Amino acid sequence: MKFSKIHILSFLLLFAFACEDEKEEASNAANCATIMVEMDAANDAFEANPTKANCDKVIEKAEALYDCMPDGPEKTEMRQDLDEIKGICAILS
Repeated sequence: MKFSKIHILSFLLLFAFACEDEKEEASNAANCATIMVEMDAANDAFEANPTKANCDKVIEKAEALYDCMPDGPEKTEMRQDLDEIKGICAILS
């Protein structure tokens, strides 16, 4: 009987940790979605008024989005895009 209780307790602990990971992943996804909306707004503001300040805001939001992205080809592409944006902003100085 003790053996069964140990297995049940182990399963419950594993399940609890898995649920916490899922909650964290969902929270990160929601945070990334919010950052994406903010980056789109910053991008729209820059397109309407291409100033250094607006460009810097795009970089700020793009870096935040880059930081929350999972590793992979999309993140690598985002890094390249971010470097291009920084080059454009440097011209505006």
